[in-house]
Amino acid sequence: MALQTRQAPPPPFESWIPLARQVVHTSLRLGWKDVFTIYTYPPTIPLAEALALEARRAGSDTHLTLMTDDLWFTSMEELSTKWLSTASPIEHAIAEAETAHIYLGGPADARRMRDIPPEKFEANSLGGDRQHEPRRKRRVRDIDLPIGRITPERAETYGLDYEKWYGSYHKALAVDLKAIQQAGAALARSLRGRKKVRIESDAGTDLRFETKGIAPIVSDGIISAEDIRRGFVRTALPAGRLEVAVRPESVNGDIRGTDPIPFAGRAIVRPWFRLESGKIVESGAAENAELLHRVLRMSKVTSARIGYVSVGLNAAAEPCMLDNSIVKDDVGIGLGPHPQLERSAADPTVSFDCTIGPVRMEIGR
Repeated sequence: MALQTRQAPPPPFESWIPLARQVVHTSLRLGWKDVFTIYTYPPTIPLAEALALEARRAGSDTHLTLMTDDLWFTSMEELSTKWLSTASPIEHAIAEAETAHIYLGGPADARRMRDIPPEKFEANSLGGDRQHEPRRKRRVRDIDLPIGRITPERAETYGLDYEKWYGSYHKALAVDLKAIQQAGAALARSLRGRKKVRIESDAGTDLRFETKGIAPIVSDGIISAEDIRRGFVRTALPAGRLEVAVRPESVNGDIRGTDPIPFAGRAIVRPWFRLESGKIVESGAAENAELLHRVLRMSKVTSARIGYVSVGLNAAAEPCMLDNSIVKDDVGIGLGPHPQLERSAADPTVSFDCTIGPVRMEIGR
């Protein structure tokens, strides 16, 4: 009787190879001279392995950084703000060598963030900005693919339906990037130049603004040669968002948001804003209004004005996710000049942005 040999199952990373190929060959266009860095948590190690393997097949060098929930949370709880705000020499050195980077998201359980003082988050953000300054100056291609954030724990933290979130995210991730690129180009043409825009929603949003004479940027999941020439070296997956600079003094009206704003382990539910000449003169929320006010203070709300607007392009995405900015017709606002469209005027300490929810948009002349 012939003996059957049991075949070993394929390694877990095999199922991620198609996505890895898209990232390596379409989104980043990696080659022999590239140094590709990957930031992962344990749940996304198989995807990180697939990305590294495909990049090596393309001739690139690779480096993986592994972070864990326990190390991250314990560091945030125990370490001083001085330590957290200081640039890591090794991370700074890596940022001097890398030519492309991808972030896979984490930690898994955002509930633990609730016990961390706000000043620790501010210090950690400052330290991250400092150590990654070479990445910004050298215009390193950068992709945000935060698939590691899609966890039952994080869904519970922010009041999301995990199954709907997971399904929407993966459907949006499967959309053809070329189709998003075409949709974005069409909307960009309609917004090019100084256009008067009005947005309204069933929730009560009624906002008017005028765009600046700066060509919009489309985050279509592809960092093209033209994007690099213009200095637009960051994108996200799933893709599908247009961002346009607006004249701050032209932004007037009321916003009644339906998208929650996640922050520090809590959800700011149904935020609202009243805007006059681009300034947020009143704000509140159905839940966690005090947290919203704290976030706004951190972003210099008393002096900063609305400087840009985003519009979602991805028809497969639904407004049930942690980040709804890619959902078709979901509009977002951002304080301060856009960090890429108006790089010389942008203030890195002003970082507030949020989505409003799906709206109706009327573009004038």
